Amino acid sequence: MMHPLCAVLAVCTAAAVAQTPACVGVNDTNTISSGAITQFGFGGQNSFAWQYTPTTTQLIQAAQVFTENALLTGDRFMAVEIWDDVNGQPGSRQAGGAWKINNSRPTGWQGANLDSLVILQQNVPIWFVWVEPGFSRPIIEPGGSTVLPAQGRAGTGSWTSTSASAPKFRLFCNYLDDANSSWQGVGCALSSGTMPTVHNVEQPMLGNADFCFEINGCPPGGAVFVALGGNPGFNSMPITGFPSGCDQHTDAFASLLLFAGTGDTRGPDFSGYAPLEFAIPSNSAFAGTFLAVQAIPLDLGATAPLPFGTSNAQRVTLF
Repeated sequence: MMHPLCAVLAVCTAAAVAQTPACVGVNDTNTISSGAITQFGFGGQNSFAWQYTPTTTQLIQAAQVFTENALLTGDRFMAVEIWDDVNGQPGSRQAGGAWKINNSRPTGWQGANLDSLVILQQNVPIWFVWVEPGFSRPIIEPGGSTVLPAQGRAGTGSWTSTSASAPKFRLFCNYLDDANSSWQGVGCALSSGTMPTVHNVEQPMLGNADFCFEINGCPPGGAVFVALGGNPGFNSMPITGFPSGCDQHTDAFASLLLFAGTGDTRGPDFSGYAPLEFAIPSNSAFAGTFLAVQAIPLDLGATAPLPFGTSNAQRVTLF
């Protein structure tokens, strides 16, 4: 059994110029993947699970899979999750995160921060779960070297055993970062136990009309305030009246109001997820522009004078 870690590290700041390597990589050393397409069935979204046994104890904060979905249009999503193991089957969801499908995104690594920090215990099996709406490229490498026991289900139905296969996934001991994209701080656990996070899948390149800040871990259907910052030298600090551990990780020259979704990967929204879509102009005058985003969801179950939670700040520099 795994336990989310509710409070770690006084200051957690990444200043990456490239992606920090994964601390767990399964069949991730090449770009070989299945040419098949998953089924879009009447039973609902697809969930695929693989049983993985950690060789060391590690704190996991994010995950990626190697896939694409070039067929679906509209607001559709994928998600990664970690489940505990109960008698050799997926037991209960421990953490997860979603991102919006971009059907022009080529096959590649994509994923999300997890909405709870998870400790993988050495030699204690867990289930890595990929959830998708259908018509996606399976995250399977034909002939992959690491073959794992597998199960699947449609919608919220029962898990059933499927043939063992070689999934392609990565687990990270940090929030997701990349070239010109980093994170500052960690969120605080809400009364529900989830922890808000912000990440981006697309790179902040000039002319990228599909760039999006992806917010997870918010109360489904609830209000999510978003702070926009422009000071790369901002130091994280507590917020008076907020629950303990809920810190401000960026300045705020502007703010927006979003609402978290309540749906699943088939859309039109996703439970606890809110996207901040940010089409980047194709104008060289914006090169080098810095922007930070922090989510501040309303937490009606909090007992603090100001019932809000906070996420990490996701920091990008346009290039």
